[in-house]
Amino acid sequence: MRRLILICLVILSCNFISTAQNENTSVSTSIILKNRNQNRPKKPKVPSLQYIQCIYQNGCLYFQFAIAEGECQLTVTDMTTGFARQYVFDSSADATINVGTLTQAHIEISTANGHEYEGWLGME
Repeated sequence: MRRLILICLVILSCNFISTAQNENTSVSTSIILKNRNQNRPKKPKVPSLQYIQCIYQNGCLYFQFAIAEGECQLTVTDMTTGFARQYVFDSSADATINVGTLTQAHIEISTANGHEYEGWLGME
């Protein structure tokens, strides 16, 4: 009976350790994207209903647009190296873009509808 209890405890502790390790390697970071055109002085307008969910996890950026804006051009600038890469995706479906390991980055999106959004990773 003691052996059975000991085996159960070992199995549970191994499961707990592997779960803890998986949680540490899968850290996700939300990135707030703001409309770049809102900073310019203009007549007051009704706030946009657009919301873009942007999450960085395991070297990938995940995008989800509340309102589709057509084809998007994404520019990711690694602020530690100054290296910039460009990607193209469609905002009508959830997008996953493999950008590699980033600690600090500037993210810019230009849409087919003429809107521009930007956000920062690790530099809030």
